[in-house]
Amino acid sequence: MEASTAEIGQSAAHNNDKQLQDLQVQLQQIHQNLRTVRHSVNNSVAVIMAMAELSQRNPAQCAKLSQLCLEKAPQISAALGGFMELFEGTMSVSAETHHR
Repeated sequence: MEASTAEIGQSAAHNNDKQLQDLQVQLQQIHQNLRTVRHSVNNSVAVIMAMAELSQRNPAQCAKLSQLCLEKAPQISAALGGFMELFEGTMSVSAETHHR
């Protein structure tokens, strides 16, 4: 038996709705991850700024404070890298789903 045009249309509409819902979930996950990354980066930058100000006020502690600042840079890079991996992974999955 052949499927009617109406049945095919309903099936296609259902698939489109499912894809749209999946994309919305993925966007929500990306948004939440971006919020987390933004918070992490802002905290790290605030620490760096505080350490820079403290080192100006207390030059004797400059070496110690500089080391603390240097430790923050990899944390920022890791947070951004993790977000980019999630984002690129989501985009590649969405592209694969879209091309099916």
